[in-house]
Formats: sequence, structure tokens, C-alpha cells
Amino acid sequence: MDSGQIFRGHAKFQRVYQTRNQLQLRTAVLHHVSAHGLQQLIAPASLKNLKKLSAQDQTIWQEAYDEEYDGLSSIPTWEVVTEEELKALKRSVKPLPSMAIAMIKYDCNNKPKCAKYWIVVLGNCDYHVWSKESTAAPVLSQLELRLLTSLTVFHKKTLKNCDVKQAFVQSSLPPGEEYYVKPPVGCPRSPPGT
Repeated sequence: MDSGQIFRGHAKFQRVYQTRNQLQLRTAVLHHVSAHGLQQLIAPASLKNLKKLSAQDQTIWQEAYDEEYDGLSSIPTWEVVTEEELKALKRSVKPLPSMAIAMIKYDCNNKPKCAKYWIVVLGNCDYHVWSKESTAAPVLSQLELRLLTSLTVFHKKTLKNCDVKQAFVQSSLPPGEEYYVKPPVGCPRSPPGT
């Protein structure tokens, strides 16, 4: 079911860069939404399914969704426009759909640690053709991982990891490119008609 709402695509890089620089480093580390109180250890398949959960589970998953939505809004990832504003632009651009993906992360003892949501754009519906080089994500290669692990062992240190909010939303679009994205179906935070 289509909610009829639209997000304007990624904001200009300069604004994102300035906003990111204004944030303190501690806000870049994810504040986990604890999953210890979840009664059902299956992540909801969609935002609509939240209503079928117990009140306690609804609260946890809503907090996880709010964490993701607020994080993306704070950098700023998008500008909200109304459907009328989009029509006034007289562009024949079809907004890309998005979805909210829920997941339970577990600790080393296989106990539920945190509830996490990701808001993702369905890039497979994009009408652009992008080269592999222009869409590559900056991730650690096996060689780099082995090097860091070797250095850690050599210096008798302990390996640690952390989650970073919106780690992959730090790129910019080519000049003149604009994307319009529909918020996930059932998004409780999107104003109606936007």
C-alpha cells in the first residue's frame, strides 16, 4: 500500500559536511536500543507489523526506528517536500521506494543485545545506470583486516568494535542530480502528504 509521501533525496554535501563537523564524536557512536526486554525474538517484517506485537515489543521497536530516523534527519540526509511541491517542479521523476529493515543483534553468548532498524532506498528501482566504481562501499578488505588483527596481537591489545550511525550516508550525489524517495510504508514519523 502506497502512503503517498515523498522524501527529497540526499542534501548537498557541503551541508552534510558542515552538520557532521558540528556534531560531537560521541554522537557518531550508536546508542543501542536494548533488545533484552523483547518477548518475541523475531524482528518485524514491516512497520505495519508493529501493531501486532505486545506493547513492550512495540515500544522497543519504535525506539529503534526513532533512533534511525532521527539519525538520518540530523545529518541531514533529506529535505522533506510535499507532493504538490514535487508536481510543481514538473519533472517526470518517479520517487524511489524505501523500506525499513529490522534486525536483532546478538552478543557473544547469543543473547539478544540490541534492536536495530535501517531505512534503505530500493536502488534496484533506480533509473540511472551507475558504474561499479561509483557505487563501491568503503569497507575493510580481508588483507586489511588481517593486518589490523596481526598488529593487535603483536602489541598485545584487545580487538573491539562498535556501530557508527549512518556510516554509509556520507557520500554526495553528482552535480545536478536529485533523487526523490518515498518514506517506508507505515512510517510513523513522516508528515502526511510529504
